[in-house]
Parts: sequence; structure tokens; C-alpha cells
Amino acid sequence: MKTKELNTGIKLPKGFKISPELDGKYDGQPLFKEKAAKAKEMIRIAGLPD
Repeated sequence: MKTKELNTGIKLPKGFKISPELDGKYDGQPLFKEKAAKAKEMIRIAGLPD
């Protein structure tokens, strides 16, 4: 996963905040592994559209 720089110029909606505790917590974790595997298999079988 590519890291994005925090854009401090954006104002968050009321009640939202950015938690520094979560910074890097989920890096390298394979989320939605089954969905990604199924999508790759479909692309392998059917191919990409032209």
C-alpha cells in the first residue's frame, strides 16, 4: 500500500478527527483477500476488455 501525505489544508466535518494511533497500523495487512483472489481469477479467465 502506498503512503499518502496528510493534507492539513482540508477541514474535516464536525466530529471527525485523524487518529495518529492508526498511522501504519494496517500497513501490509491483506484486506479483502478473497475478493481480490476472485477478481484476479475472473480477469485471468475472461481477460480485460479492450
